[in-house]
Amino acid sequence: MLYLIYLLYVVAGIILVIRIIDIQVRYEPPKEIAGLFKPKNTKQTLYPERGAILAQDGRLLAMSLPMYRISMDCSVRKAEFEELMASKDPAKVKKGEEGEKLWKEKAKKLADGLAALYKNKSAKTYYDEIINGRKNNQTYYKIGGLVDHNFLQELKKLPLFNEDPYKGGLKVEIVDTRMYPYGSLARRTIGYVKNNQDKNSHIGLEGKFDFYLHGKDGRKWMKDTDLHGKIQNYDSTYVAAENGLDLHTTLDIDIQDIADKAMRNSMNLNPKIYGGCMVVMEVETGAIRAMVNLLRDSSANSLSESYNMAVTKAGEPGSVFKVTTLMSLLEDGYVKIDDEIPTNKGIVPGYATFGSDHYITNYMARSKRDSITVRHCLEISSNYAFRYLALKHYGKTPKVMLDKLYRYNLGNSPMEFDLDGLAAPTLPNPDNKNTWSLTDLPSVAIGYSVKETPLHILTFYNAIANGGKMMKPYLVESLDRGREVVEKRGPMVLNASICSRKTADTLRSALAGVVSNPRGTGHSKLFGAKVPIAGKTGTAQMVIEPKYLKGKKIAVRELDGKRQYQATFVGFFPADKPKYSAIVTMYTQPLYVSEAVYGGNNPALAFRELVDKLYAFDSDRGEVLEKSGEKPQMTVAEIPATEEGHIPDVKGMGLRDAVYALESCGYTAVWHGSGHVKSQSPSAGSKLGKGKTVEITLK
Repeated sequence: MLYLIYLLYVVAGIILVIRIIDIQVRYEPPKEIAGLFKPKNTKQTLYPERGAILAQDGRLLAMSLPMYRISMDCSVRKAEFEELMASKDPAKVKKGEEGEKLWKEKAKKLADGLAALYKNKSAKTYYDEIINGRKNNQTYYKIGGLVDHNFLQELKKLPLFNEDPYKGGLKVEIVDTRMYPYGSLARRTIGYVKNNQDKNSHIGLEGKFDFYLHGKDGRKWMKDTDLHGKIQNYDSTYVAAENGLDLHTTLDIDIQDIADKAMRNSMNLNPKIYGGCMVVMEVETGAIRAMVNLLRDSSANSLSESYNMAVTKAGEPGSVFKVTTLMSLLEDGYVKIDDEIPTNKGIVPGYATFGSDHYITNYMARSKRDSITVRHCLEISSNYAFRYLALKHYGKTPKVMLDKLYRYNLGNSPMEFDLDGLAAPTLPNPDNKNTWSLTDLPSVAIGYSVKETPLHILTFYNAIANGGKMMKPYLVESLDRGREVVEKRGPMVLNASICSRKTADTLRSALAGVVSNPRGTGHSKLFGAKVPIAGKTGTAQMVIEPKYLKGKKIAVRELDGKRQYQATFVGFFPADKPKYSAIVTMYTQPLYVSEAVYGGNNPALAFRELVDKLYAFDSDRGEVLEKSGEKPQMTVAEIPATEEGHIPDVKGMGLRDAVYALESCGYTAVWHGSGHVKSQSPSAGSKLGKGKTVEITLK
């Protein structure tokens, strides 16, 4: 019997050992039971601090700040008071009633305080909403919008909110908020990111550089506590968040402000201008100092930064494109700037359908001459002249001229830029016989049959100001982590020489004449600016945009006697030593032909305001007068006596008087410098044929 008992114990032990091994190796308890003994782990994402966007001088254009969303648990202590009032103990009932009464008295004072701070509702409305929320056991009652830290501290002084949240009901949620200290200035350029999952909501620098600005998310694991709270599970992995990099831009917020005001002032002179842009670039580097994009809200008749026309809107630029034709002609040696060409009554031989150029016919009637200089053709923006010259010299080899446009970065290849959406320029292809026509070359010569963005046109003119060196336009100087530069960007050459220095200097002089010559298309609005300006006007009839076609699906340039215009002025200043280049482009609603907006009007006015105010702001433009120096002899504003066909003496005159005297004697004046005339070439008294050029130097 004893052996039998012993055997049973041995068998039981063996079974127990096997069971223990089985539990250790294979057994898993039911999940619903295991969950009762093992705290639940939840992954929590750690969000980094988004990098700031800085102006050229380090001022903040965009930054992240913690803001606070305020709400209230209206049901706090209600259950506690109700439990006391449900008791059979009179003392507890009284305590519950007094507690609820006191809470409501504090809620009334809280409502008074909320009304005083937020100023969006009356105290009665706040109190009624809190009490109604308490009746319905509302645990989340939203109070106002986001508030900053100082506002939060004021809230915490109010009754109930100055108590423990479990007694007063205050709930505070931290919200990482993007702030833009300069409001609407450069808003479309700075941009925003609305939705990380939707790339179409990534706008401007915020969108283009979101990867760098956002940083890297971190993570940690949290586990539940017995009191329904959460604490970090230190047995699990922890990855710290990596804050985003700061973006150091080229934007000068002072120049941006000047440009923005200049555009608004000019566009508001004509409510039918629905949109416009201005870009200001540093000549030597290609750094963009300002980029303004204003679109009119017709319902509110207000202008706002909502669409980047400078980058995305490619259209036919009109007469500002004539300078590309002239550059090609000069480079190939087909013309010199003061060569005479026949006027042909303003009609291109073989292309009578273009009609007669009224600028040329007016010139012929005034001067009684049948020839005109190339320089003068640029100044009066003659369509005839550039059609004629293009056909004469490139008519049999149009690809030669088109290939040059590719060299000027105006061809069909996209240009890398610091903002998404830069439209690629387009040019017609002479090799494609199905699309190329005999009118394409003369159209390209005057800025039609091509599509260019304002940024591409400005980049071309900036190269002229820079002696033929084309710089890549850019907005980002560097990516920084604090004071450490992580990635240095900056100036980059697109083309070391789109033309010779001689050609660039010739074009600079010719473009200065567009403003200085009284008959120049830029003279009336730009002559006499604080510093001399060189540039070109351009006015193009647009293909009427679909939104104005009233359901018609055909592409037309005129509808019911109305045309839509793109007007531009592009240039650089000071003309004699360029520091900045800039472009202003404006777009109109369909206007009757008699109401056309020209590049020499509203765009030139905005350009003039930019130059004058920037001159006053820029300390570099000031000069210190020494005790000794040359003082030019001042003369009265009258035409000096001189023999017919001889150059008058204009030394000592101011610029206006000198130009007037020379023009009155039949000469064209070009000038350099500022102040009064110090020298002239040819010299006074020299014999010179009418229509020729006299160069004057001012100091």
